[in-house]
Amino acid sequence: MSHPVLRVSDMSVKDRSGTLLVDRVSFSVQRGGAFVIIGETGSGKSLVAQSVLGLLPAGLVVSGRIEFDGEVVDLADRTALRRHWTHHLALIPQEPRSALDPTMRVLPQIAGLGQQHRARATMSSLSLHPAVERQYPFMLSGGMAQRVLVAGALTTDARVVIADEPTKGLDDDRVEEAVSRLRQIQEHGRAVFAITHDIRVAQGLGGQLAVMREGRVLEQGPVDSVVSAPHHAYTRAWLGADPDRWHARKASGSAEPVLEADNLSYRIGSRTLFHDLSLDLCQGCITAVTGPSGSGKTMLCNVLLGLARPSAGTVRWKDGTDPHLVRRPPLRSRYQKLHQDPASAFVPGRVLRRQFADLRSVLPPGYMERDLPSLIERLELDAALLDRRPDEVSGGQLQRIAIARVLLFDPLCLVADEPTSRLDPLIQRDVMALLRKLVDERGMSLVLTSHDRRLMRAVADDVVRLG
Repeated sequence: MSHPVLRVSDMSVKDRSGTLLVDRVSFSVQRGGAFVIIGETGSGKSLVAQSVLGLLPAGLVVSGRIEFDGEVVDLADRTALRRHWTHHLALIPQEPRSALDPTMRVLPQIAGLGQQHRARATMSSLSLHPAVERQYPFMLSGGMAQRVLVAGALTTDARVVIADEPTKGLDDDRVEEAVSRLRQIQEHGRAVFAITHDIRVAQGLGGQLAVMREGRVLEQGPVDSVVSAPHHAYTRAWLGADPDRWHARKASGSAEPVLEADNLSYRIGSRTLFHDLSLDLCQGCITAVTGPSGSGKTMLCNVLLGLARPSAGTVRWKDGTDPHLVRRPPLRSRYQKLHQDPASAFVPGRVLRRQFADLRSVLPPGYMERDLPSLIERLELDAALLDRRPDEVSGGQLQRIAIARVLLFDPLCLVADEPTSRLDPLIQRDVMALLRKLVDERGMSLVLTSHDRRLMRAVADDVVRLG
């Protein structure tokens, strides 16, 4: 067997109090091979990738060794690790918009002057329109931003590409494309180290698969062996949480609409995202909006909520108000949005509990003591997370905290933009089950945007396809 291009031995991570967050993780990756870690939100899998890069958050301490082509480096030596960036290591980060500078256009962020021709070719191979290179990050959909970061990593000569949730936010076709691009890296003798919720990534890349929970590797071995004959009960439960295995939803909605949209159109310059679109959102019903990245799913949600004005057409809420014509619609607080990127929905640097307390002027008295604890419990969150800042919790945990916040408003209509794209399969199943139950119990209308056609088939009463 060839010498591994990357070997990690006895990696452990502790916090300030000495709590063990990652417990003696060891693995190696061969040239042209792959090592994939799957695990629930907060399992420690992203900490493993951050430790390899020397990017652990302040206050965390790592021990262990890492070996690059025979050169041994102490994992605690961040300066030494960073010398291996671009030559040995490249990163595709988990949060696409947070990783891009909002003040810079796309192309200069992912390639220097000498690499821009190569970057353009890579962006084209990922089905990114040539105009994207001149756009700013806020102009990109979540899936497009993710593909931009993939293009940036592929433009380097790194021998190992670390992909932290490389398919998160991508539609099914783009998932296949992203996995295909990672396989091309392998075909050129470069290795892939992937952190993912998506078992399709592991199956597409092959190599070794590790299953993590609570900082420990529960099961590790060849991908095919782990998937076809898992030994650990947790692995079996994980694989069994696939949306194709969910019980089909039985619609229980009434005919009373909470929103009526007629002949909606939206144009950006010469491009039309959707045209002459009409739909009714009814109480107790789930409507799915699906389509490829950049097809206008998020923009349609913003139009329905009165956050963006359509080029043509009208929107009427339950009380007959057109939210585009009234500055402060009376039902404003009951038409809520769950954002695709939870980090963008919270104030950075401010403790989460204080951000919930900031809602006192728009919520009934006592909500912090009466309503919030039960929501936190139902979403399987530790209440202690509320005493952290947004950047101190995982992306999946922050998404569930965002769900708790919007539910405090008892919405008539909840527009959820990719609400489970950052959640592992087990939590995705549980969160969707909770949202379905809330739709039935509260009679609210739920709009889901998603790239996952399997998820839509499992939960939706009606599907709107864009693009």
